Amino acid sequence: MNSQASDDIKLLFIQEELSKFGEELCDALSDAVVKQKLIDSGSLLDSLNYSSFMEGKNPGQRVSFFSYGRCVDMSGYKKNKTKVNTNREVWGIRENSKKKNRWYARNMYGGLNRLIGRVMYGLSEQEITRLKGILENRIKNG
Repeated sequence: MNSQASDDIKLLFIQEELSKFGEELCDALSDAVVKQKLIDSGSLLDSLNYSSFMEGKNPGQRVSFFSYGRCVDMSGYKKNKTKVNTNREVWGIRENSKKKNRWYARNMYGGLNRLIGRVMYGLSEQEITRLKGILENRIKNG
């Protein structure tokens, strides 16, 4: 196998892994949005998308959604802001149940280690044979 063919196989493998990661990530993000009840109009859920790109010889992945969704992730989402506990206010007791809904950060950064592991250790001999077949079909068909 020459160097160009080896590079093409590695590039195709990375592109496929990025595509799988994008699909899994969008599924995990939409599940998290639904599970944490962050749906108001449904537009955040509908805006979740991913795309692959090449920058020079380097493949990449973009995950996109409406930017207010990231603000919800960073600041926490409060449905009812008028809840008042006067006893706590009178005695100056702080509310310790401030819960943040990490729908994006937990899924995005938690999945990166899996992606890195699959890219580093997933290129087996069987996978190389499968990818060679795909590249040969691409060359044969056009």
